[in-house]
Amino acid sequence: MITTSMLIIFGYAGTAVFAFSGALQALRQEMDFIGVMFIACLTGVGGGTMRDLLLGATPVTWVSNPTDIYICTLAAITATTLQNRLMGKRLKALIWADAAGLALFAVAGTAKAVSLGAHPFTAVLFGAMSATFGGIVRDIICNEIPVLFRKEIYISAALLGGISFLLLPIMLSVEVRTCTAILASFSLRALAIQYHWSFPIVGKGKTHSD
Repeated sequence: MITTSMLIIFGYAGTAVFAFSGALQALRQEMDFIGVMFIACLTGVGGGTMRDLLLGATPVTWVSNPTDIYICTLAAITATTLQNRLMGKRLKALIWADAAGLALFAVAGTAKAVSLGAHPFTAVLFGAMSATFGGIVRDIICNEIPVLFRKEIYISAALLGGISFLLLPIMLSVEVRTCTAILASFSLRALAIQYHWSFPIVGKGKTHSD
C-alpha cells in the first residue's frame, strides 16, 4: 500500500491546489483577504477532515500539526498576489486547480482510508468524498452551484482515481500505481472540461405526475 511519506506529499499537494482554487473563488466574489484565507482553508482541509472524522482518525491532522493551515494560508497569499495577472483568467485557473486537487485527493484519500482499515469499496467512496466535499462547501458559501450538482463528469473522475489505484497490479511499484491513478483521474476530468463531456440527465422530460 502507499507509503506514509507519499501519502503526506500527495495530501499536501492536494491541499495546496484545492486551497488555491478556494482562494480564486473567493477573489471572484470580491472578498477581503480574511475571507479569501477562510475559503482557502475550508476548501483545502474540508474533504480530508470529513473523511478522517468518519474513519475515526481523530484529532484530524491539522489540529495538532497546522502544516495544512500554513499551506492554505500560503495559497491564499499567492492567489491574492497573482490576482492582477489572473484577471479575466481566474475562472479558468479555478477550474484546472480544482481538477488537479480532485485527482490528488481522490487517490490519497482512497489510500489513507485503506490504511485505516476501510474496505476497498468503501475506501473508494472515501476518496471521492475527500476530493469533492471541500469544493462543494466552497461553492455553496460563495453562492455558486457546486460543480458536483452540474451536468458534468466530476465525481466519476474521482471514483476512477480511487478504483485505478486499487486495481492496478501490485507488482507495479507504489509510485507507479499512485501516479498512474492520479493521471487517470485528472485526464478524465480534463477531457470532460475540454470537450464538455457529461452524462445524460436521469429523468429528463418527466413530470411530477409520472
